[in-house]
Amino acid sequence: MSNLWLKPALILGLSINLSAPLAAEQHDGDIQPWKQGGQIELNGTLFEADFGDLSGGAYRTDDPGYDADTALGAFGDGNWLWFQGIGSLQFWNGSAWSNSVLNGEHIQIEDALGNTSVFSADGVSNGAGVIGQFDSNGDIHEHLDMAIRNASNALGGSVGAYWITLQLFETVAESQTPLAISASYDIIFNRGLASADFEAAVSAATAPVPLPAAVWMFGSALMGWLYTGRRRQAHV
Repeated sequence: MSNLWLKPALILGLSINLSAPLAAEQHDGDIQPWKQGGQIELNGTLFEADFGDLSGGAYRTDDPGYDADTALGAFGDGNWLWFQGIGSLQFWNGSAWSNSVLNGEHIQIEDALGNTSVFSADGVSNGAGVIGQFDSNGDIHEHLDMAIRNASNALGGSVGAYWITLQLFETVAESQTPLAISASYDIIFNRGLASADFEAAVSAATAPVPLPAAVWMFGSALMGWLYTGRRRQAHV
């Protein structure tokens, strides 16, 4: 995890950057991690987001946020919460998910230290980022700036849905050694789709993958073989 190295100047400024007041209640739609049995648990595996829900324009959002659920399990006082990007950016073209985008679109996430992670169809660069620092109660509530850009790196993106995958991990301050890690989770962003069309994209992302016909044929043959074998044993 060599990409977790942080500049000393940024480390010194962490307490200033992360001093926003924490919310007293859980926020609907936020990613709500808690720590249990040495692992990070999450309130879901897929979260929805919408570029354009901020006053800054059609290509930015800071939702979902990260709002720890300390009632289920607190984190370490002063520890840091990180995200780690996994895999590559996927695009919904109206009928199927693909890792081929129309205009070089990529999603950028700016972390609490001002570093930028980039999710593209080719993979993730600078994939680890700091979300924030837990308070004395092991709690945190932070939102990160996320934007979609085109091949020219200008704000913009083709109409459709965009899908990224991440994990969370906790460290002691700037340490590079995870204390706890979450399972992977997905964020699907709406970029200009009607609500029904976006929900169709989300449904397609969560639909079970059908097994190939050959697998079903093999399974049927195996069950037949087992049944025949049992009948033979019964007549011995």
